[in-house]
Amino acid sequence: MELVTCDEYAKSRGLSLVTIRRYCREGIVPYLRIGKVYRLDPPLVDEALTQVMRENMEYRSNGVKRTNQRRKKFDFEAALKAL
Repeated sequence: MELVTCDEYAKSRGLSLVTIRRYCREGIVPYLRIGKVYRLDPPLVDEALTQVMRENMEYRSNGVKRTNQRRKKFDFEAALKAL
């Protein structure tokens, strides 16, 4: 288990340092605080962020849960017959 700083983790994943520190403060990612420095275990943080992303993708921005069902194609012939 190799621990890295927030800066090292952010640079290696192409993320913002501020975002990673905020995730630590909010308890979104697991960390170990040594003095004033957050230390992260990259595989654990990757797993936590993946889980958070899955949860966020499950709901639309308006709060409605997403479904994997596609809309049915509109049947023009049936609509004309119904008139």
